[in-house]
Amino acid sequence: MLRRSDELHEALLHLLDGADFDSSPRGEAAFGMCSVALEHGLSLRALMALGLATSAVGLMRLQFEALTRAMWLQYAASDLAIEKLTTPLTPESEFAAKNLPSASDMIEQIGKRVGPSVPAAAHQMLAHFKDVSWHAMNSFVHGGIHPLRRQAEGFPVHLALQILRNSNGLLTMTGMTLAMLTGDEAVAKPMSKIQPAFADCLPELLK
Repeated sequence: MLRRSDELHEALLHLLDGADFDSSPRGEAAFGMCSVALEHGLSLRALMALGLATSAVGLMRLQFEALTRAMWLQYAASDLAIEKLTTPLTPESEFAAKNLPSASDMIEQIGKRVGPSVPAAAHQMLAHFKDVSWHAMNSFVHGGIHPLRRQAEGFPVHLALQILRNSNGLLTMTGMTLAMLTGDEAVAKPMSKIQPAFADCLPELLK
């Protein structure tokens, strides 16, 4: 599963290689958050390879929030929010950026923009992922019952595989978000068809 996950990552990067991305402040902010999401996914797999599955789940929460932020920046954020996130980092700009929406609010705002320029599937997948995984991810991040029981009872292989599948689902959504940022059908179309080739390492929702 780790090998196939890495192959999926490489396939996404290959499709994006040499592409030109939206260079507006909005596009650059969304691109930056997609890059953060890709890094979290890569780090999750590195931890899994080391047998550190409990810590890896915490990174899936970070990966999900980075992707959610990227899609919100692309589809729903106000110009003022974009400005807050693209301003050079200072104590003042850090304080201003604290007032940005929560993950739930971002997903809700994306949902309100669904239409010709905002695909319904993008919103649906974010909302579904949050509904299914949010409480468990919170438990791992905040030291709740999930990580405690995993340390006491071990981390079942089937659960580790499901974490990898879910992270790969976020990875394909990140790839599609990046493809949309190119504005190029020659990139977006093959990206939208990559999921069947990697159905063996994706969650049921994306097969």
